[in-house]
Amino acid sequence: MTYKYSSQVESEYGLKGPLAFDQIHNGPDNDVFIVTDFKNTNYVLRQSKRLGKNAMFEMEVLTKLAQVSFLSPEPLQTKSKAFLINIDKIQLVLFTYIKGTQIPQLGTEHLETDVIERGAKKLGELHSLTKNIKVSDIPSRTIFTEYDRLLALDMEKLKPFKDFEILLDQVKDFYSKAESRIKGGKELYGVIHNDYGIQNLIYIKDDCYIIDFDWACYGPLLKDLGLAVAIWPLYSKDGVPSRTIIDRFLKSYNETAPQTVAYDKDLIFWVCFACLSDTCTFITDTVQNNYKYGEKAINDVEQCRMYKKFEYFYKELKNK
Repeated sequence: MTYKYSSQVESEYGLKGPLAFDQIHNGPDNDVFIVTDFKNTNYVLRQSKRLGKNAMFEMEVLTKLAQVSFLSPEPLQTKSKAFLINIDKIQLVLFTYIKGTQIPQLGTEHLETDVIERGAKKLGELHSLTKNIKVSDIPSRTIFTEYDRLLALDMEKLKPFKDFEILLDQVKDFYSKAESRIKGGKELYGVIHNDYGIQNLIYIKDDCYIIDFDWACYGPLLKDLGLAVAIWPLYSKDGVPSRTIIDRFLKSYNETAPQTVAYDKDLIFWVCFACLSDTCTFITDTVQNNYKYGEKAINDVEQCRMYKKFEYFYKELKNK
């Protein structure tokens, strides 16, 4: 394909062309391309659709992980020793290419394999490292960013959603309780991935890489784990997650993590918090897209799948 910024990528990174660009992802925040040079060497180019203030934090985290040989993408520097190219209100970052297998979502065909265990252990390994990582750049993103985006909306724009008042009360409640837990020193804190789904892993023969650290920030390690508990399991038609998968994930996570975590009230709180955060993203993006998700009209909070998951785990939390 013809790529608009091919000449800039070639000159800034010192690559030898002609370069070939193959788009492999088109998302709301980023487009991703495989770039191939004249020697058939592959790279991964991320084109951010918004100038990300969090990018330098992400680059420093990835650089520190590379220094300890943790399996994650390594950002490449330009000839002027910069990690980022800013052009036309977009941001370009070039990474090393990782050859392996990506799984869009966990399926029944994976239950007899070790993809759950490997993914859980890798999150535990990450937390064992990042609880001690100190990053000089201050991230613009926090665990409250998506909550803040929703709360910053004009309330009139939320009125088209059925039961929006209930959602607002829940968002404010979990926001306040999370702040109290953090200020009270209750949580083991560090750099978290903040978007740990199976789609953000690349599996190789006996291990896996974690990719897509663009939402990374400081936060409770249980927030990362909470999101994984919400989105990794298979769900029944009634919206009940597989407890077998949750137990497998936690058992494997605990083998490499800096703390032993049980399926208890503390963890379920952060599962709920993570589900609500994703719900805030969904609702805010929907408002900004004229109340549509893709081509589907959205007028009910219940249309958000992460909110349905929140409702399940919220019941569990209240029963603990």
